[in-house]
Amino acid sequence: MSTVTPTEIRLFLKDYLNRKMEAKGRGSCEDLPEDCDLLLSGMIDSIGLLELMEALREFSGNDIDFEILDPEEMTIVGPLCRFVSQQTSKVG
Repeated sequence: MSTVTPTEIRLFLKDYLNRKMEAKGRGSCEDLPEDCDLLLSGMIDSIGLLELMEALREFSGNDIDFEILDPEEMTIVGPLCRFVSQQTSKVG
């Protein structure tokens, strides 16, 4: 897949999180602001973060090295979307 934009990643995240939350019998997220911390908001837990990282790799079609992302930004929507987009632009 070619470069994926931060907006496309955000849309994927929203859909992905809504499906996960629905499967757990929880309501969907209507909005996903830039500063939303997925971990602190309870949308994902530590296992959910690992699953999300794999889902982002599959969505982007690239092997994304999350180890180089600042851990404090890994669960925040805006920085995470920008990072994945930047990683997809570097591949190929």
